[in-house]
Amino acid sequence: MNGLSTLMMAATAAYLSTNVDGYSLLLVFFGNARYRAMEVAAGQFVSVGVQVALSLAIGQLGWRSDTPFVGLAGVVPLVVGLKGIVGLRRAGDAGMPEPTHGTFSGKGRPARVATVGLVATSGAVDNVLVYSSLFAGRAPADVAWVAADFVLLTAALCACAFFTVRSRVSIHALRIAAARVAPFMTTAVGLSLLLRFKTLAWI
Repeated sequence: MNGLSTLMMAATAAYLSTNVDGYSLLLVFFGNARYRAMEVAAGQFVSVGVQVALSLAIGQLGWRSDTPFVGLAGVVPLVVGLKGIVGLRRAGDAGMPEPTHGTFSGKGRPARVATVGLVATSGAVDNVLVYSSLFAGRAPADVAWVAADFVLLTAALCACAFFTVRSRVSIHALRIAAARVAPFMTTAVGLSLLLRFKTLAWI
């Protein structure tokens, strides 16, 4: 097995292992009637682009990854997750309404893309740290191959989440489960970042 094959296998494994929560997040966004599919996909691609750029900077510059300042990235997913949990409590026994995919506002499309990108990126500090170790010391050609692999994997991830949401096989239960689990997962991501990097003590 040559070096490129090994690198691509490592890159694919790194992406898949760090995007399980990203898939759950995409299920929620694709199931939200306010977001068009292209807006969600665009936001996810923006997030992956930012992650790759940060990973390259860390990998090439040797920036310290254990500083408490990094943990501040956990504030956004923590707040978003807590707001989602409050929303679940207010819903009570009324249940989660079935999303409708035919009504969208024509205003604020860039804002919706930015929201998806921001939420996806803010919970991806671990992704960046994993990718930075993958990029460290790599030649530009290797980086280009990994970036291309990430583009294909992101497209596949978005397509998988999109068709899962629009599937008729137990999709109502899946939407309810994803909507209920996602806020707790997002909150856990934010809290884990604040604790892992000792940001709370630093603050």
